[in-house]
Amino acid sequence: MKKGVLAGILTGILFFFMALPAGAVTVDFHGKALTGVLGSSNDYLLGGEYGDSTIMGVGKVRLRAEVGTDDGRAKMVYGFETGANNFGESDTWEYSGDSKDFENRFAYIQSTLPGMTDNIFARAGLQKTGINQWVWTETAAGLTAYGKGNVNWMTGWFRGLEEDYNSGVHDTDLFVAKGDFSPASGVTIGGFGVYATDFGGKGVYEQEADQFWVGTTGDLSGKVFASGDLVYQGGDAGPGGNQDVSAYLANVTVGTHINDTSKVSFNALYVSGDCDASDSDQEAFQSIDADVKVGQIFFKDSIAASMDRFVDDMFGERQTFDGMRNNGLINFAVEGEMQLDAKNNLRGAVRYLATAEEYAGEDDLGYEFDLWYSYKMNQNLTLKLEGAYLISGDLAEHPDVLNDDDNVYQVGAGAVFAF
Repeated sequence: MKKGVLAGILTGILFFFMALPAGAVTVDFHGKALTGVLGSSNDYLLGGEYGDSTIMGVGKVRLRAEVGTDDGRAKMVYGFETGANNFGESDTWEYSGDSKDFENRFAYIQSTLPGMTDNIFARAGLQKTGINQWVWTETAAGLTAYGKGNVNWMTGWFRGLEEDYNSGVHDTDLFVAKGDFSPASGVTIGGFGVYATDFGGKGVYEQEADQFWVGTTGDLSGKVFASGDLVYQGGDAGPGGNQDVSAYLANVTVGTHINDTSKVSFNALYVSGDCDASDSDQEAFQSIDADVKVGQIFFKDSIAASMDRFVDDMFGERQTFDGMRNNGLINFAVEGEMQLDAKNNLRGAVRYLATAEEYAGEDDLGYEFDLWYSYKMNQNLTLKLEGAYLISGDLAEHPDVLNDDDNVYQVGAGAVFAF
């Protein structure tokens, strides 16, 4: 986006807020700016195309405004993002800084309902879905209702794709419901369901391919902590719904707090893959739109991924590499975290990664070593230093994955300013 257009938007928002009567509304601004330098022995890890070593500068800025009524019962939320660009990238952050990138992230109205308590409210517009970390977390446009109390719940409808008569596309609608409750102190149990019509993946239309996801979640807090997800996906897939979907995901984390400042945990994740792509069964688990965090090399647990430099962010047909697409995932990881003092935090992990189904006779992605370090300068600014090293397995070295016979690494250093 040209600087003049962006400046015009910001000026208009500021003028609107200044013109509001005193006491009529409350105004909150929130934002996050990220910038840093990333490097890798294989640029595929940072969204590249050639497999060569690379170093790049990257940056991104997000801003969000919330304007609420003085009684706290309604508010308007608008947020946008600019960036996730390389330094010097054509048409974005090159000479003179002219940038054509711009993304609406939030645009909705939230209000309590007539005759209801303040613990029940609704949202209309572009909003975060937040269904489940493995299934659907990102934003979409729709109508939702929420309730808070002994049982926390939400339900709603989202429009994924709009009908287009010229191309023959029908509406893709997603109906959702989720809830959780605490049967005992430190214990939370939840469940959710999603039903999608004419669904073929994020942004993909498949007529008569209706799918559903049902799942249960659990969380235990205390000296010993644990969490888990069990999700089943069913329905139809493919053109005309000619494939039967039967897929699942199982995830469990168990850990303990060694003392007040350190903890250690073990994670096991299994995502089903499709053992035979030529038959009429689709057994590969597919996310709708999520930010999967399984280490730094392949998925999105890094400052690089925060700036949209990653290999994959979800499971299923939309994955980047043929060697991983629809083949599922197995992850075993040991992770430790230590709060060294009020400013310094250190986290590390060792994990084994493989696909659930073989590709070209291989399923071994390798052993990954992750390290995250952060230094909190003040309440707004945090400095980060991160890195990962993959001892590549046979599948990772395949031409349809990293296409590299050597082990690979990824490093990143940057700053995060948030308010």
